[in-house]
Amino acid sequence: MGYSRFPASCHPIVWFLAFAPIIGELLRGIIIGIKYGDGFEAMIAIAQNKFWFITLILNVALGIADERYLVKKGIDTSKFKIWSALVPVYLFQRSKILNHNYAYFIVWCISFLLILLF
Repeated sequence: MGYSRFPASCHPIVWFLAFAPIIGELLRGIIIGIKYGDGFEAMIAIAQNKFWFITLILNVALGIADERYLVKKGIDTSKFKIWSALVPVYLFQRSKILNHNYAYFIVWCISFLLILLF
């Protein structure tokens, strides 16, 4: 059963989730800047991957928020709810079950690859 009446484009949480790897790294950089300043210590903190968990927490929190939003809109999320903590699987299942294109899944994958490369 499809949910084409509920287009992905009208739901901002899923798009924040799609860009969560990049947003999380930006937040991490801001927190490192606040804690260590803009000098050598900040560069070491970045190199040592301090505060790596910020991106993880953001991804999981947005996944759970998106799933709850869908439930509030009356959409049965039982087939992909369990995956809300594993974001790429969640986004793929969400797209498939709701008959959406895979745009936000692809954007999340590209965002993740970008933070790995830079």
